[in-house]
Amino acid sequence: VSKPEYIPRWRTVSPVVDEASPSSTSSFEMLDMDSVPPPYQVVKPHWFFCRRADDNTSWLPFSREDSEKLENALGEKEDVVVAVDGERYDVRVKERRRYAVYWDQAPSEVRRCTWFYKGDKDTKFMPYTEDFSNNLEDAYMIAVTLDEWKRKLEFPSGETVILHNPKLIMQYQPIGLQDEWVSSPSEQTRPRTVKRGVDNISVEIPDGESEKVDHLVFMVHGIGPACDLRFRSIIQCVNDFRSASLSLLGTHYKRGQEDGKVGRVEFLPVNWHNALHGDATGVDEDIQRITLPSISRLRQFTNDTLLDLFFYNSPTYCQTIVDTVASEVNRLHALFKQRHPEFTGAVSVVGHSLGSLILFDLLTNQKTGSRESNRERVTCDDPCPLSCDSLEQTLIRLGLQEYLATLQRENLDLESLALCQESDLKDLGIPLGPRKKILDYVRRKQYDPVAYRIEPMIVSEVDLEPMLIPHHKGRKRMHLELKDSLARMSMDLKNNVLGSLRTAWQSFARLPVAALPPEPESSSVPAEETEEREIKVGMLNGGRRIDYVLQEKPIESFNEYLFAIQSHLCYWESEDTALLLLKEIYDKLGVALEQPQQ
Repeated sequence: VSKPEYIPRWRTVSPVVDEASPSSTSSFEMLDMDSVPPPYQVVKPHWFFCRRADDNTSWLPFSREDSEKLENALGEKEDVVVAVDGERYDVRVKERRRYAVYWDQAPSEVRRCTWFYKGDKDTKFMPYTEDFSNNLEDAYMIAVTLDEWKRKLEFPSGETVILHNPKLIMQYQPIGLQDEWVSSPSEQTRPRTVKRGVDNISVEIPDGESEKVDHLVFMVHGIGPACDLRFRSIIQCVNDFRSASLSLLGTHYKRGQEDGKVGRVEFLPVNWHNALHGDATGVDEDIQRITLPSISRLRQFTNDTLLDLFFYNSPTYCQTIVDTVASEVNRLHALFKQRHPEFTGAVSVVGHSLGSLILFDLLTNQKTGSRESNRERVTCDDPCPLSCDSLEQTLIRLGLQEYLATLQRENLDLESLALCQESDLKDLGIPLGPRKKILDYVRRKQYDPVAYRIEPMIVSEVDLEPMLIPHHKGRKRMHLELKDSLARMSMDLKNNVLGSLRTAWQSFARLPVAALPPEPESSSVPAEETEEREIKVGMLNGGRRIDYVLQEKPIESFNEYLFAIQSHLCYWESEDTALLLLKEIYDKLGVALEQPQQ
C-alpha cells in the first residue's frame, strides 16, 4: 500500500452524508499532540525487514534488541549504520536498507512498523508503510481522545479505513484495486483486519543473539548451487543451521548461558560454486555450446551439479576451486576479526559432500614453517615418532628435547601426549607454529549413498559399527529402541536354548566334570581386546570415535532407496548434527551438555 502526502479526510459513517464533519475537522486542527490526555498512549514501534523469494514477499521482525538499537539511531542527523543479526547485516537507518556483510546479497527494505493488516486469505499480518501508519495513528489518537468512534478515514488512493472501536478497525479496498480473478462482488468487498502495535498481532519475535562468540565455523558446500531438496543456497541453509544451533544452546546449555560461560557459535558459509561457474572462467559458456537441446532441464541440472565432480578432478579447475575456498575463508576470517576484535576463540571448518574433500586436500597440503622443519628432522626410516621406546627419544628425533622437562613435569608419557589437543600444548608454552585443526568426524546418514567410513581403513581388523549420534531430545528413536530390544531378546533366547541343550547333553553323556573341556572365556577377553582396540582407533581423534551416523527416521526404514538422496542432503536441517558440533566445541571449553527436561 503506497500513499502520497495528503491530509486525511474524516466523516461519520453514513450512506448519505459525504461532507466532513465540522466538529471533527475543528477538533483535528485544535488538538495538540503534546497535550493528549490519557487514555491515549503512543504506540511502540518495532522494526521489520523484507524478504523476497520466488515471487513471495514476507516481512520478518528484528529481535527486540536490534529493534531498540534501530529506534535509538532514528533521531541521529547523520546516516547511522547499525549492525544487526549478530553483526552479519548492517542497516542504514536513513535509507531504510539492510545490507549483508559477509556475502553478496541484494539489499532488503527495512520498515519502522506500528500498524498492520491481514486479508481474509492471508496467514500473517503485513506492515503498512510508515506514512500510512502515521496517518492511521493520528486518526486513532483523535478517536481515543475525543471518544468518538465509527469514523471513516478515506485516502486519495481509494482505500477506506473505518475505526469502529479500539478493538475493531477494518480497511476496505477500492473496487478498481481488487484482484481481477475474484468471482463474485462479495469477495471484492471483504475487508482487511487492521491491528495497532506488534503486541496485538501473532508474530514470533526472535531472541537476540549473544555478542560473545565462543567459536567460529566455516561451512563449505558440495556440488551444485543448491544444498537441499528445496533448492536453497548455501547462505539459506547455513542461516537455518545457525538458528537451530541457537535454539539448542537455549535448551542444552541454559545453565552455561545464565552463568556467562556460553555465548554462541558463529557459522559462516563459504561459496565456491559461483566463482567456478562465473564469467571469469567461461565454464558455463563452453558447456552450453556442447550441450544437446533435448531434455534441457535435466541437462541444465547436470551441468550445474554433477559436472562439479569432474571439474574437481581437472588440474586446472581443481586449483580454481581450492584457491577460491582458501581465499574466501581468509577473507571471511579477516572480516570477522575486524567486526569482532575481542574474539579469542578457535576456528573450525565443516564440509558437506565434495566440500569435505576440498577441505581435506586444502588442510593436508598446508605448508607451514613448523611442518617443514619437522619433515627435515624426522627421517623416512622412522615415519612414526610415537613408536619410539621413550618420550625422551621421541623428542630427540623431533628436535624438541628442550621441552622434555616441561612434559615430564606434567607427568605426560607417549600415550598421554598422543591424546593432547592443540590448545593443551599451547597452554604448556610449546610453540608449534600456526595451528590448523579440523574436527575429524565423518557425520553421515544411514542411507547416504555418498557416505563412506574411515575407521575400517585405519584399523582393518576391528569390526565396529559407526557411533550412533544421540537424538537432540536425549533419547533414541522408538523404532530403534524396539529393534534393539528384539535383537537382545532373540540373543537371550538363543543363549538360553543352547545352554539348555548343552546341559541336557552333559547329563545324557554322564561325563565327569573334570572331563569336560574348559569353557573359553569368550565374554571377557574379547571385550577387553575390543575395548583396547577401540581406544587405539580413537587415539587418532583425541580418544574418541571417528565414524558417526545419524538416527534414521521411522519412515526411512521402509525403503532405503527412496530416501537415499534426501539422506545426503538432510544435514543442513538436522538438529542432531548441530548438537554434535556444539557438544564437541563446548566440551573442549569445559562446558558440559545438559539434558533437556521432557
